[in-house]
Amino acid sequence: MTRKIIKAADRAQTQGAGSRANVVRDHRQQTWERIVGEIAFQLDRRILSSIFPERVRLYGFTVNNIPEKIIQASTDVVTNQMDEQQCTAMTRRFLEIMNRLRIIGYDPSMHPPFTEYIVNTYGILRERPDLAATETSSYNNLEFLRKVVTETVPPTIRNNTLMLLQCLYHLSRDDGKPMFIW
Repeated sequence: MTRKIIKAADRAQTQGAGSRANVVRDHRQQTWERIVGEIAFQLDRRILSSIFPERVRLYGFTVNNIPEKIIQASTDVVTNQMDEQQCTAMTRRFLEIMNRLRIIGYDPSMHPPFTEYIVNTYGILRERPDLAATETSSYNNLEFLRKVVTETVPPTIRNNTLMLLQCLYHLSRDDGKPMFIW
């Protein structure tokens, strides 16, 4: 009888230890999934902010709908008149950034909807990391982020997700800012 109680207690402790390990693993997996989504989100925002630098809020703006948003942003809501210079300037910035990204493999017809898919599938980080935390520097470490993508994303979409990361890295090097801008 005593032996059965001891074995049951050992089994409960072992199961508890295993479930704690699963909780840690599940938390890490969820965090890494959100980092994958954040990569896509940050790329989208980086592109949008370079085309619409005067806009602080980009709610409803995605790279997928930039042509419509250029027209909307360059049209005066009171007079319904389009500012041709503003429209031309935004269009020029859009074409310039698409050409820069196309050189490294970005496909403007495929990657914008793919970016939305990644954000919707994996989510984004719920809160900004503590700027003093060691994890913050990881978000600007290309090798760490490659590892996150490689270990998180299924092989069928891995190359395109890595392309989004490469584009984000490329743009961050061009503007001298961190990959994740908070």
